[in-house]
Amino acid sequence: MIKFLLSIFTVLLLFSCQTEESGMEAVDTSAPSIKNQNPPANTTDSSTDSSSDSTTDNTTDSSTTSTDDGCVLYELYTERPDCAVTLSLSNEVSIRTQNSNRIITSNNIPEHKVGLFGGGIGSLNPNSISEQNSTYTISLNPIADENFTNLVNENGNQYSFGVLLNGVELDPVPAEPWPHEGLMSPNANWDWNLEAPNVNIGMDCNIAHVQPTGKYHYHGMSALYLESIDISDSQMTLVGYAGDGYPIYYKYVYSDASDASSEVVAISSSYQLKTGERPGDGVTAPCGAYTGVYGNDHEYIESLSELDEANGRTGVTPEYPNGTYYYVITDTYPWIPRYFRATPSKDFKIGPS
Repeated sequence: MIKFLLSIFTVLLLFSCQTEESGMEAVDTSAPSIKNQNPPANTTDSSTDSSSDSTTDNTTDSSTTSTDDGCVLYELYTERPDCAVTLSLSNEVSIRTQNSNRIITSNNIPEHKVGLFGGGIGSLNPNSISEQNSTYTISLNPIADENFTNLVNENGNQYSFGVLLNGVELDPVPAEPWPHEGLMSPNANWDWNLEAPNVNIGMDCNIAHVQPTGKYHYHGMSALYLESIDISDSQMTLVGYAGDGYPIYYKYVYSDASDASSEVVAISSSYQLKTGERPGDGVTAPCGAYTGVYGNDHEYIESLSELDEANGRTGVTPEYPNGTYYYVITDTYPWIPRYFRATPSKDFKIGPS
């Protein structure tokens, strides 16, 4: 028995020596340099409750490439999986006015098909869509502020933007700040946040996905929603309301903002893709060419269209013949506006009020 134990000890000793000679080392569990690490497939997203919305995308991985100098780049991604799931839950939404407010109650269930969520093969994230009990109280008479209110500040997402007439929330900004280490990372740089329509972070064909609470919400304009309301290119169509109370229209507007008899045209935003290279060092901010995967890859040019920084303008509409400020959802950045013209309702606040 003693000889047997000694033989085992000798074998183990020889193996240990060979391991040291071959250069094998203990595993280093420390994080690699941010500049050279691939961003995780784990995605986080905003939520109008006090909990942070961390959405794990267990089947889709945002592809990255690296340049010769080690700059890690997110690849532009605009393809979306088909929406083939018909929900067993029914859409429920109510819109009414009371005193000086418009009150929208919704279960946040869309009436159109969606992608596959809830886990399993092909699932876009593990969160199942479930009914909510949302109430949005917004002003019937918003008053424009001197300055715009940004949906995002230096500490992260402040607000979602609005709600469509089907009761599904518009929450355009995914909580994906550089360097994509999570919301609580001390290195988070909110000046550089990923753009959901341009990267692969588990969105379905509606540019939408699901929060851990089960809330289905849009990060871009849903083509299936537009189909469901039979959108026309020959008239202005109200599609929802912003958190500050102003109406939201799709891209078709009067060519003369003050004339309801003028031709209806498709309007574009006043933003364009920057040219050249991002100023970042790949550690504190992203490097590489401007591609559109980050919001800050774009710049506002006042002369590009009649829409302002908030993707809005003042004019007459079918619902407001005397004129109003209104927002427009466009087919290019920012798609859904990123600023409020007036003070937003607390019901669109993200995190603790």
